[in-house]
Amino acid sequence: MKKYALVLSGGGFNGAFQFGALEFLKENWNLINQDSPQMKFDIVAGVSAGSLNGYMIASDQFEKLNELWGQIGLNGEKEIYTSDFLVKDTQTKEVKLKLNLKKLGGRLIPNVISNFSVWKSLGQLLFNRKKFIDKLLEKVEQEALSNMKGFKSVADNAPLKQKLETLVRRDAIKNKIYRCGFVSLDDGEYHTFRHDQFSSDAEFLHAIIASTSMPIAWEPVPSVKVGNTEYKNCVDGAIRENSPLSEVIDEINLDPSNDEYTIIIINCHTGKVNSKPFADANIGQIALRSLYDITLSEIFNTDLKEFIRINDLVAQAGSHRSGLKLLNYDFKNRKRTNKALKDFKAILIEPDANELGDPLAADEDLITHRIAHGRLKAEKSLLGDSPLGGNGQNPNQNGPSSGPPQPGTP
Repeated sequence: MKKYALVLSGGGFNGAFQFGALEFLKENWNLINQDSPQMKFDIVAGVSAGSLNGYMIASDQFEKLNELWGQIGLNGEKEIYTSDFLVKDTQTKEVKLKLNLKKLGGRLIPNVISNFSVWKSLGQLLFNRKKFIDKLLEKVEQEALSNMKGFKSVADNAPLKQKLETLVRRDAIKNKIYRCGFVSLDDGEYHTFRHDQFSSDAEFLHAIIASTSMPIAWEPVPSVKVGNTEYKNCVDGAIRENSPLSEVIDEINLDPSNDEYTIIIINCHTGKVNSKPFADANIGQIALRSLYDITLSEIFNTDLKEFIRINDLVAQAGSHRSGLKLLNYDFKNRKRTNKALKDFKAILIEPDANELGDPLAADEDLITHRIAHGRLKAEKSLLGDSPLGGNGQNPNQNGPSSGPPQPGTP
């Protein structure tokens, strides 16, 4: 029996690329499985934007996902977040951090500002300038330090939370496995769970929101509970696992049926970083560039390289000697396991370099372009133009399989 697993990376508003690819797959599923006309995944895993897209696919809410991306196109960023500090450049369509001093002062020193009397202060300035300035700076420092701990993000994702509250239900996921991942800032670890491991829809919702909460941009989710364990201050899983391949392979290895799986990976990153001048960038722009453009790109690069490299080795071993097994290595316990590595059929769909734009930016043109590019790249991948496809063959034809487990998977 043929089964299918879907892996969705992070990518902010570039998640529209994933929707476009999924839309093409849905319309042309017969290119993947001639025996089943309807798109169906047995396992779905995602982080960040991929956790949102993934949940909607796993819960069979494709039309609502279509509506969601349509609304984002019409209304832009405010459909998902609001901000006093993130401003989109209308020319470059890039989001930049703007230090609005009035808003910043209102956040950090509201009492100093509200208690400031012009006439009283003017008198103090005239007769005892140094004493006044020293006292004012002391008050500013005290209040700013006190309020800084509450200044955890430059944007508010309340609009997204409100949308998800009406959509997220565990029982909407039927006959498939959905996994989402997040990182706890307290323990620094990446945590991933199945939808049926949560004790309530509210906790399941918290996990999905945490997975989409990009650090700096959005505030961490204070608590996510799974069973009797509580994970605190949780953020975007993409900062540790930008492409959750290993957890999908873990699920495949747990399947007792030994059915044949094809893994479809839709990634919003290419592993290439756009060149930009940063001599005049402020601290916020440097932080966003370092985290989203550079770090996430490198995480994906490393993840996918291992995926392809090990799969190729396993495929070579099998082709040179029938029955030869390469045993997996458990990095966590630092020992070889008795579990043989498998090679998997895989389809990789990823954008061209410099094609999708700023992941924090959204408008009708950007979303339309990203969706169209997702459709285009999905079509090319199915027709054999995928880096994992090989020999121009589609998944219905016999050919070299691709996509191995990463090191450390059981």
